[in-house]
Amino acid sequence: MSVDELKAKGNAAFSSGNFKEALEAFSAAIGVDPNNHVLYSNRSGAYAAMQDFENAKKDAELCIEKKNDWFKGYS
Repeated sequence: MSVDELKAKGNAAFSSGNFKEALEAFSAAIGVDPNNHVLYSNRSGAYAAMQDFENAKKDAELCIEKKNDWFKGYS
């Protein structure tokens, strides 16, 4: 699957409340494109939805590291 397909799969899973599936899709997408800041932001949201705030924070920090002027990385 391409990065875009994995991201779309993750977004759909997140929207339907299936955070574990979203996490898996975003992680797979990161494996394909580890420099894509949006994927870290999305995975951070999935972690936060699962109340895994430690990993959510780590991914937010990675997002900011990849693109420090993107506001969503800070939220």
